[in-house]
Amino acid sequence: MPEKIKINTDFGSVLPKNNIKKSKKLAVCAILSALGVVLMYLGAMVEILDISIACIVSMFTVIVVIEIGGVYSWLLFAVTGTLSMLLLPQKFGSIIYVFIAGYYPMIKCLVERIGKRWLGWVFKLLFFNAAVGAMIFAWVLLFAPVGLTKAYVVSFFLLGNVTFVAFDVALSMLIRLYFFKYRKLLGIGRLLGDRR
Repeated sequence: MPEKIKINTDFGSVLPKNNIKKSKKLAVCAILSALGVVLMYLGAMVEILDISIACIVSMFTVIVVIEIGGVYSWLLFAVTGTLSMLLLPQKFGSIIYVFIAGYYPMIKCLVERIGKRWLGWVFKLLFFNAAVGAMIFAWVLLFAPVGLTKAYVVSFFLLGNVTFVAFDVALSMLIRLYFFKYRKLLGIGRLLGDRR
């Protein structure tokens, strides 16, 4: 009798993947990466959607972590981030994706394996503030924006922390939805040869 699989809906564990062919893994990553770049491009065309789309595209990384695992989620992030930076006419959404949203699901997966929830939130907030600091530094270095004052930077950090907490909670809810509803509907598990 096959062993029961425990699925941690807080994204702390992933499904076994030993039987999935490498070509299928790469195909799923390529499809999700292409779809991610298209969505990011559409978000860049409608500027008020660029940050939202970057956060939505990060859900593709969640799917890869759950269904495939290994380095493939990082590969998806690297390809989507690089192509977004090269192809998007407006770079702010791609910068949010590269510095925060794109690889945050992998960080979330690792951090939520810590037993204490409050300690997990400490690490998450430390990660976010370090990532925002690096993002602002890169933004100033590459684009030399005019009118970037200290007050703007402080307000960006404060508002960013509130938004980040909301993003994390929303991502947890989307992960649960994926496990319990959309996993079967999308058929990604079947595509990869998983019969569950």
